[in-house]
Amino acid sequence: MSLFGSALLLSGVGGCGSPPGPSGLPTELPVLQLSSKPTQQIGMMEGDSDYVFVDIVSSAHARSGDLFVSDAGISEILQYAPDGTFVRRIGRRGRGPGEFGSLSRAYVGPSDSILALDGFNERVSVFDSSGDYVRQMDARLLTGDSLFTGDVWLYGRYWIDGALHAEDRARVRTLLDGLPAPTSAPGYRFVRVDRDGRLWIREPRVGAGDSHLWTLVDANGRLAGSLAIPVRFQPQEIRGDEMTGRWRGEDDVNFVRTYTFSETGQVRRTPSWLTAPPAPPTATGEQEEFLAAVKSQLKHMASAQEIHYADAGSYTENIDSLTAFQPDPSVHVDIINGDSHGWSAVFTHPGLDRICGLTYGAGGPAGWVPGHILCGPPARADSTSNAPR
Repeated sequence: MSLFGSALLLSGVGGCGSPPGPSGLPTELPVLQLSSKPTQQIGMMEGDSDYVFVDIVSSAHARSGDLFVSDAGISEILQYAPDGTFVRRIGRRGRGPGEFGSLSRAYVGPSDSILALDGFNERVSVFDSSGDYVRQMDARLLTGDSLFTGDVWLYGRYWIDGALHAEDRARVRTLLDGLPAPTSAPGYRFVRVDRDGRLWIREPRVGAGDSHLWTLVDANGRLAGSLAIPVRFQPQEIRGDEMTGRWRGEDDVNFVRTYTFSETGQVRRTPSWLTAPPAPPTATGEQEEFLAAVKSQLKHMASAQEIHYADAGSYTENIDSLTAFQPDPSVHVDIINGDSHGWSAVFTHPGLDRICGLTYGAGGPAGWVPGHILCGPPARADSTSNAPR
């Protein structure tokens, strides 16, 4: 069953009457803002273990209003009533039925059932609305994708988080095909798909106030707004005019917060890459050369990260710290994250609508197999399931 419902269309869609850029998209966007305070916060720095989180990897509301929080640090799902009161724990660490080797995230299914993706055991565990274990299933039955079996997948020059079901992915690909490909460094963009089928595209650079700028694309493919979100807040579920996700407090303490967002009546310039003319298609030979260069770069980076780990006791997300890594000028490399548990990186080329990625160690993207190179298909390809490793 698709999670996409009817999309909330904000007023001012279409750029508030601003003239279009070369791509035909508006050059100005309505400015949205988060509420000054969260409408709900769950979590404690210390105390009751039912409210102390280690590593929140997903937050999802059921139709009942209950909130399900996946904590990868303890491999359990914690359920809370609409008023924030703890209800129960679902699943536990292990290899048996209803247990998780590595809880990647959880999704709300039909009748408020819970589908928990276990990256370590490569399976989805299904629980009923009471938290009782029901059965196991293959994630590929949900995604229709043999390569990206979770809802973190690559397409064109986009890293996409969301759209678990095959029919939803097809809609997302259609929306992205209508946008110009990002070319400025870094040569990719992160996209979060919300419960209403909208796309939230994050700009990579942090602006004033330690915030990322996000561009909203509505379910009809129209640019609908721009929103600054603090880097400490990771939206994990967006529905209607609410965002719920992980807030990283002092000493990296995790909280679950919900904010609302609304229009301000102001406008902001559209990111320049979105108003640029579309790039011409590239030849198959160039694609093959790119993939060969990516494989070579990944091997060199993996070796450099291990050298860094031996010296520092941690992997790094600062590519300049990898003194043993010599970048290939034909490939743009971006390290997404790096810590004592593992690292993830993506690879792009300025002239190709293609992105490849790799995760190593623990804490990687949901559904990705550590150590395997994953390349999404070029933009306007028919399916992610045909993408090569």
